[in-house]
Amino acid sequence: MAVLLLGMMVLDTAAHGHLTFFENLAGSLITPVQNFCSTAIRYGGNLVRAYTEYDALLEENNKLKNELASISQLLRDAEAYANENQNLKAMLGIAEEHKDFDFAPCLVVGSDQNGYSHTLTLNKGSADGLAEKDLVMTADGVVGYINELGLSWSKVTTILDSSCEMGAIVTRTQDVGVLDWDYSLSEQNLLRMAYLNTDVVLQSGDAVETSGVGGIFPKGILLGRVKELKTESHGISQYAVLEPAVQVDQVSTVFVITNFESER
Repeated sequence: MAVLLLGMMVLDTAAHGHLTFFENLAGSLITPVQNFCSTAIRYGGNLVRAYTEYDALLEENNKLKNELASISQLLRDAEAYANENQNLKAMLGIAEEHKDFDFAPCLVVGSDQNGYSHTLTLNKGSADGLAEKDLVMTADGVVGYINELGLSWSKVTTILDSSCEMGAIVTRTQDVGVLDWDYSLSEQNLLRMAYLNTDVVLQSGDAVETSGVGGIFPKGILLGRVKELKTESHGISQYAVLEPAVQVDQVSTVFVITNFESER
């Protein structure tokens, strides 16, 4: 019936040049059918095309994923090379400043942190010339010292560890004390310089370095900066709260001082 009405409409339009009521009615009935058929054909064509092109799309998707992974790896490699280059430049600067130091660059491959213990594991050991009590540092300052080692690995007692003690000196005033551990300060990533005389006056930001007393550790390596000065509860001496020069939980590359000229 739709086809018949359409044929009649076409013939009549050709003859008269205008549409009658019935022709308009026929057009209204036929148009939805035409729309439905067109949509069905278009959708069916897309479905067939998607089915036939699925393998090609899957291959292209996998290719793009591989390319993205390769680019990401290149970026990571570039960042690693940039960090290594920066560390080597820093090492050269330290070597120029301390010509009596022998260095061994190491990677941090492990970390152990809890309330009392704060250690790092390095990828080098005695076979690489490292020894116990060797000072570990970055370009910014002291990280700690080696307290245990094997042939190809070593463990570092960091400046935040409860067993860490070393002589310290205030660069500006030359006041001497001892880097001493405090639980509450360690939890805040802060250090404590103890045994300061009651008449000592320090300023916020004063640099504190290794004193070199005893010849175990080299002198003049930055430990941290004074945050505030407090009197001990017994009132006999004072202690300084320090902000460490190195955030030891963030280091990835360090330098171990394997030899230096001791100052007495």
